[in-house]
Amino acid sequence: MLLIDSLHLSIDSLIVSAALSAAVPRRHAVPLIALFGICDVLGSMLHPALAPALAGAGFSAAIFLVAWGALFIAGFPAIARWCRSPVLAYLLPPLMAIDNALVPGASPVLDGITSSVMAALGFAVGWLLLARLASRQASSRWRGALLTIAGFLLLGL
Repeated sequence: MLLIDSLHLSIDSLIVSAALSAAVPRRHAVPLIALFGICDVLGSMLHPALAPALAGAGFSAAIFLVAWGALFIAGFPAIARWCRSPVLAYLLPPLMAIDNALVPGASPVLDGITSSVMAALGFAVGWLLLARLASRQASSRWRGALLTIAGFLLLGL
């Protein structure tokens, strides 16, 4: 039961890291995987104090991801160039940890480990699938779809 709760809170790490795998250089994967775990640990630890204050933030984060994904799907070149920046990639793990601050998890450590494992799987899946797409436009649309799905997952909290 505890692992199922942690997996439920970590599915966003899988989806977002799969989207990031085609957008950032591979050397950023390990730091990002660690950051997904650290942010989820902190979000779970701070849940009792932050849940009331962040009630609207989960909605804002979800809308941001859905809008960002939609821009990718639409194929705006300026957005695609800006989103390849590793700086933006490092902003996503704290954004994805909002669900851990809003919903009580199994245990902070288990939530963090599960999130890191899911992020590692997401990068692996992304490298195998998204990176093999011949066209940059198709890869960008798949990344947009993944980010939109992650946003809708956050909306479902």
